Amino acid sequence: MTRSGWMSAVIFAAVAAAWAGPYAGPLGSVPNPYDQGIPGWVGPAGDGVAHVDPWYPNPGQVLNDAFVAWAAGVVAYLPGSDVDADWSDPGKALGPATGDEFEIVSLGDLTAAAIAAYLADPDGPGPHPGSITLSFDATITDGPGADLAVFENGFSRSGSPQFFAELAYVEVSTDGAVFARFPARSLAVRPAGNSWPYVSIDVTDVYNLAGKHTNAHGYSWGTPFDLADLAGDPAVLDGRVDPRAIHFVRIVDIPGSGDFLDAAGAPIYDGWVTYGSAGFDLEAVGVLNAASFIPGDADGDGDVDLDDFVILKQNFGLAPASRGQGDFDGDEDVDLDDFVILKQNFGT
Repeated sequence: MTRSGWMSAVIFAAVAAAWAGPYAGPLGSVPNPYDQGIPGWVGPAGDGVAHVDPWYPNPGQVLNDAFVAWAAGVVAYLPGSDVDADWSDPGKALGPATGDEFEIVSLGDLTAAAIAAYLADPDGPGPHPGSITLSFDATITDGPGADLAVFENGFSRSGSPQFFAELAYVEVSTDGAVFARFPARSLAVRPAGNSWPYVSIDVTDVYNLAGKHTNAHGYSWGTPFDLADLAGDPAVLDGRVDPRAIHFVRIVDIPGSGDFLDAAGAPIYDGWVTYGSAGFDLEAVGVLNAASFIPGDADGDGDVDLDDFVILKQNFGLAPASRGQGDFDGDEDVDLDDFVILKQNFGT
């Protein structure tokens, strides 16, 4: 096992000791205090019931005001294979959850041959699992309970824990270069056959993987993630990722062949190989805990100092840009106007 793999196993062992399964179901049908879905919509029709015209009007439903911000920018979209044009617009991942299963961007899947090529040379130019990296106008911070939630258009065929899921790892970053991955768990067993594109899995066997909650056919539930789970991650321990100041979220598709592993080294299975809207289908990422914003505070540590100036200097001229990269006036670039804001607030 590699050092990073060993560290992941150690991290997950600590998490699993405190937070044992079975984990939450797709609609919260199996009680678990640690990964209950977060409703995207609330109102008289009930939590997690969306207003989607014209199919699911559900009058009186409103967005859940527990969310203080939503993904605001696409930093990178690197899909795998078999994503049709209809499902390849990364802009559909921005803004609030809709509960509309068609308002998604797909990350793509990998065939057995592509998986073998990737595993033989993960850093090479060949096939890679699809991913998308998003930025936020708010600084995500480690607060009480879940800090963010990811919405994928998974659905349950029967309302039971058996669920058509396309799963993904979730990673976060302070600077957009170094990411920490949430330690995940999957106890799902290998389906029969050589591929299983439409298989259902029991999501009460799945923890800290995006895509296990219903967000389709008039329902809107997001999978929660708590930054406290990253306390033992090497990048957090050495300060390269600060859970108090997260500016980027990366979603990485998991081809569900069993070749990709959870934090304990167990295989992860989901529908595989998929086509068209292949792989993980991202609808939205919402922020539940955000730090108070001080103009000029690029690193989100609560003051404006030389560290913030260095960030602005390194990104000067960058467009599009996020607040964490030095865009303090919200016009999506880093320029002299942003320097003036930093200068005016220096020492705050």
